[in-house]
Amino acid sequence: MRGFKASASALVIASAMAAGPAAAQAVDELVITGQRLSQQRAIETKREALGVVDAISADDIGRLADKNVAENLERLPGVGVAYDQGEGRYVSVRGTPSALNNVTLNGVEVGNPDGDSRALPLDVISGQLLGRLEVLKAVTPDRDAQGIGGTINLVTQSPFAFGKDRIAQVSGQVGYQEFNEKTPVQGDITLGGVIGDWGALLGVSYQHRDYRSDGLFPDDWRTVPGVARGGLPINLKYTNYTLERERIGVSGAVEYRPEEGSRFYFRGLWSRFTENEYRQRFRLDFASNLANVTLNSGGTGGVSRNVEARQDLRTEYKEKSISSFQLGAEHERGPWKVEYDVSFGYNELIEPNEAWLFRGGAATVDFDMTPLLYTAVPRNLTARDLGFRQYTRQDETGEETNKAARFDLRRSIEIGEDSFFKVGMKIRETDKKFDGRTDVFERASAAANRFTLADFGLQGPNQEVSLGEATYIGQFAIDEDAIRAFTADNLGGVRMVRNNSTSLSNDTLSDYSLTEQVLAGYAMANIDFGQVTLLAGWRAERTKTDVRGFRLTGGVVTPVTRDGDYTDFLPNVHLRWEPREDVIVRAAYTHTVGRPQYPQLRPGGLLTLVTNPDGTVDGDLSEGNVDLKPYRSENFDLSVEWYFAPGGILSAGAFLKRIDDPIFTFRETQTGVVLDGRTVTRLAYTQPRNAEDGEIRGLELQYQQQFTFLPGLWSGFGVSANLTLSDSELTVPGRGDLPFLGQSDLLWGAQLFYQKGRIEAALSYHHTGKAPQSIGGNTDADTFDDDYRRLNAKVSYALTDRIEVFVDLQNLTDEVLREYQAGRKDWLTNYERYKRTYYVGLSARW
Repeated sequence: MRGFKASASALVIASAMAAGPAAAQAVDELVITGQRLSQQRAIETKREALGVVDAISADDIGRLADKNVAENLERLPGVGVAYDQGEGRYVSVRGTPSALNNVTLNGVEVGNPDGDSRALPLDVISGQLLGRLEVLKAVTPDRDAQGIGGTINLVTQSPFAFGKDRIAQVSGQVGYQEFNEKTPVQGDITLGGVIGDWGALLGVSYQHRDYRSDGLFPDDWRTVPGVARGGLPINLKYTNYTLERERIGVSGAVEYRPEEGSRFYFRGLWSRFTENEYRQRFRLDFASNLANVTLNSGGTGGVSRNVEARQDLRTEYKEKSISSFQLGAEHERGPWKVEYDVSFGYNELIEPNEAWLFRGGAATVDFDMTPLLYTAVPRNLTARDLGFRQYTRQDETGEETNKAARFDLRRSIEIGEDSFFKVGMKIRETDKKFDGRTDVFERASAAANRFTLADFGLQGPNQEVSLGEATYIGQFAIDEDAIRAFTADNLGGVRMVRNNSTSLSNDTLSDYSLTEQVLAGYAMANIDFGQVTLLAGWRAERTKTDVRGFRLTGGVVTPVTRDGDYTDFLPNVHLRWEPREDVIVRAAYTHTVGRPQYPQLRPGGLLTLVTNPDGTVDGDLSEGNVDLKPYRSENFDLSVEWYFAPGGILSAGAFLKRIDDPIFTFRETQTGVVLDGRTVTRLAYTQPRNAEDGEIRGLELQYQQQFTFLPGLWSGFGVSANLTLSDSELTVPGRGDLPFLGQSDLLWGAQLFYQKGRIEAALSYHHTGKAPQSIGGNTDADTFDDDYRRLNAKVSYALTDRIEVFVDLQNLTDEVLREYQAGRKDWLTNYERYKRTYYVGLSARW
């Protein structure tokens, strides 16, 4: 907030750095605003924390080129972000996948609208709704133990925090996207005020984007002798996406402070993310059968015969919403302080989609593996060669309710300045349901009732897939309007025949319902010895789980119920040493848990079958594992922090996590498998399993400084940077020691910022290093995320003390998302491009 006044101590230090001791004595007050204020607030949160914490304050959120909470968090050390369609979505902490970290809102677990993971997609939430983001990397006993990497705590704003009777802020912006020349929009407004003992605050945020992304997605590379590139994928598969994303959120708070030391509050947040996706994909199986492949003399390409092609169209709608409401109070009387609250959360998923598949042909294909984005061109393929094979109509829904109650009692101890004893308890119950229904319709058995893409006006205009280094032209796109009309007239008839067996499998095996109850209690003490503070305590958590699913045998559906419980005793110790006023040394020994993902426990599974032209059947089977054990991690932290100036920090920290029973996804390809009376020629099988143990270790470095001591215009500059180096081992049965999934060896970011007079500007860069994505049956089958880089910029100019205009520039380097196989970056499995986006906007406050 403009107008926030720094403390007297901060004033003296800042003035002394800028002009020396004499000037420091002459100044009575220094007003800190904008980026400088937000950075100083975030550093103070870190400095005063009992555990290991990093933070971003409200004034920083929305001032950089970030679209959601995930992208805001990426600016903190040790935090990596997985992107989806050009937007940050899932957050990892210290090399630990997002599904193993905890996300809370004001200390209350948020849960997850998705049906397949505990990982909360943080693109659901706009950062403009929040007052502060915290990443707790070494938790204290009064915090939930869930979170192997850490806990991400989203803190909403309080009406009393603004320090004024009336609160009003509004911001709006409109953009331009290079790829499809569309105009995204975003706006948010915050209104509130304080009247006597009462305060209220309401915030609303809205974002809308209509954009495009293109990609290349080869499958299943394997070693092929004589190929210069070392191997071949099964296919060439390129895709054009058009997407419409909308994010709307509301947050609010009402507080009553009848007297000093007492407050009552009600606060809540609701946020909804929707996406409409349209996807055209062409696939050419030029190397699925190596007997049909003839290489050229250099092994850089060749000719393949009897090649089958596929064209599919998928339309998908996703709606994810989260809501969380909390009613509580705090009372402080003398040495005693009591806090209690009850909370309720409801999350929902709605995800219908449709897909049409045409396939066939026996084309001769010329392929060239010389460029990274290789080519495969059919000589003699027409739309009449692509016959209708399958139509799927999927409807997935999920809902989750979270109910919790918490009670904490704290008593100050007359030792030092900040000693206390604290006890508390918490109960949480989560009820989660997921219902997946996918009806499958296939081509007619009689040739007279079959049809191709060339019939009934079903072929659409060509689709361009532009990847920068290469452009692919999809000649066999499906016309959406025509295929929808045709489907409406023929679904379930002789031309589009329902596959009852596969439909029953899909409607049954993915469904589950689950109840998880966690009862926790803790006791801890913080003893302040002056320069040294010792915090120690014990947390106990009992987890009880009841899972219900279905099995399908011979066409008969059988309900299956499994339950279990386990108890964890979790000692935690934190040591804080302040050898001088501006230096803090921390050491911590903590224990955390990572519960299995909900669908990993379901007794059933998910089966997808596709019939090939020769009558053979290919399939994918993903099964749950009710015998999974939770992750259990023993954590060690050591850090040194030097607060050399207001808004300045230089810190180094080391961490080690020893993890028992880590869970990995086992993958293998089986042949000749009999499922429900049908022989599957090639079955891709996956199942979550416990590995033996794992370890993650790393080093975090952070530097930030505001150059207020420089003369003139130079005093407006500042810089911040962070670097995380990490390494990991996951002992997997049959594979030995492998890296932890989602763990990047290198994370780093840098920001050059400027604030002087009416101008504020920031140029930010983030680098996420390569990371293992999945573990296969052997080294050649492992997949990886490649390095991912983002360069963004934002410049604002204050027209008045209350109104400013700004320019926001995103993905300036036109970065692409890359994934690859077998540790070879030329064995691409994913190559997606999004291009740049530009915004202009205006904000006002009064």
